[in-house]
Amino acid sequence: MGCGYLGRRVAQSWCDAGDQVYAATRGARADALAQTGLAPLTMDVTRLPSSLALPPVDTVLFAVGRDPRAAASMFDIHVTGLRAVLDRLPASTGRVIYVSSTGVYGQDAGDWVDEDSECGPRREGGAACLAGEQLLFAHARGRNAIVLRLAGLYGPARVPHRADIAAGRLIAGAPEAFVNLIHVDDAARAVAAAADLGPVAGRTYVVSDGRPAARREYVAQLAARLGVAPPRFEGGSGLGKRVRNARAVDELGLRLQYPSYREGLAGV
Repeated sequence: MGCGYLGRRVAQSWCDAGDQVYAATRGARADALAQTGLAPLTMDVTRLPSSLALPPVDTVLFAVGRDPRAAASMFDIHVTGLRAVLDRLPASTGRVIYVSSTGVYGQDAGDWVDEDSECGPRREGGAACLAGEQLLFAHARGRNAIVLRLAGLYGPARVPHRADIAAGRLIAGAPEAFVNLIHVDDAARAVAAAADLGPVAGRTYVVSDGRPAARREYVAQLAARLGVAPPRFEGGSGLGKRVRNARAVDELGLRLQYPSYREGLAGV
């Protein structure tokens, strides 16, 4: 569910391993998905007909992103849409993996956070993801579910602040605030590890490289790679949060190909 930047990579890896993989799409890319060996399901999770029956599967990945061209809100996707999908899954469905966000945390003084830290989202996206987590674990299909709280995704064709730095524009946000990142390929590895993990009940994992950096440091490194002067900053306050990934490393066995943004940027 959601065959975008992350979901497409996961779907293709499962397909390449010999699995039959259904890929939900709003429709525009159905033919392209079919040509890669996936079985497209044309649907919008925010407007599923009550008569829809989803196929029996071992694993469900819910990684639906918001289409900026659509009217659906984050809550439409992560609450209304998630509930509709869960209600239409067969009783035989195995594991459900829900992609959430470290935006569920509201700490802003440079605090270290992990799965046991208090949640207090400051933005709509984080609030919608937290509501989605709670919905999933309370649902019958949540009996063997795993939540992955992803830090900021980056990778090929998706590098935070790249366009602004290249254009010499001001960078929004406090320069000393921490940024928490995870390369998309490592995030896909976390999904695969969650799918293969033995029986669990209501388990949550933070997925990050575990090496938060000050925004100023990250921006300076990217500017150097682009061969331009480091830009100036505007607005923003607070230090943000620093995300630990120890549980994902210890329990999921997550081994990062890109242990920090420095290695990750080298490939993009």
